[in-house]
Amino acid sequence: MFTASASHGYQTRLGQYYQNTLRDDITILEYVPPKVRAEQQAVEEARMQATRENITGTPPNPNKKHKKVRLPKAKVPEVTAHNAPFVKSVTVHIRCREALQNKHHLLSALMALQVVTGARGEVIKSKSDASTWKLRKGMPIAAKVELTGDRMLEFLDKLVEVVLPRMKEYHGLRMGSGDGSGSFTLGFDPSVIGLFPEMEVVYDQFPLITGFHVNINTTAVRNPSGRLLLSGFGLPFIHARKPASETFQL
Repeated sequence: MFTASASHGYQTRLGQYYQNTLRDDITILEYVPPKVRAEQQAVEEARMQATRENITGTPPNPNKKHKKVRLPKAKVPEVTAHNAPFVKSVTVHIRCREALQNKHHLLSALMALQVVTGARGEVIKSKSDASTWKLRKGMPIAAKVELTGDRMLEFLDKLVEVVLPRMKEYHGLRMGSGDGSGSFTLGFDPSVIGLFPEMEVVYDQFPLITGFHVNINTTAVRNPSGRLLLSGFGLPFIHARKPASETFQL
């Protein structure tokens, strides 16, 4: 899975850490005995069967268009050293509202992405009209960069080890975050992009600074496996604390 990059000639720190330590730790923590796994599958199959039998209501009209039926989630495979969860890609996205008045404002977002990630950004155009925001189809409104391989791991390492510790009021992702399939999204305000080491030198040269989003796409099938992977990389997760009145009772 991991090979020395032809462009860099070395393996990233996160890549070495995952291959030598984290992958084995995830395999051990995700291990489920065969007997317990069989019981879990039986309970899940019984629940799905009961759901199908209890469906009531008027059957759908074949002459009308209906929403697509949501497919059942994929079964969680047995985790081994060969299929342990890993980061598939990281997408850094910047939405620039000022581009609605002047599309040249999007150049600041493109240059910021290139400075922070080291990759050339891609312009995103609107797919529909929105008269409320004076938006027309085909107008450039955002920019994004999709990272993979060593460049992706270098960006994650920089984000976790340099940027997040320098933020004053960041406690971590909530335990309930995630899309249900092992992918997570982090949102940051405009002040955070200046915390990257590459941006500190050229920060004053940007006429417009905007916030950005980071989408981390993993190979995990469920959110718990994705949280286990990202927490191993150093990304913090927090539990929702109950009010003191509910925790302590006299």
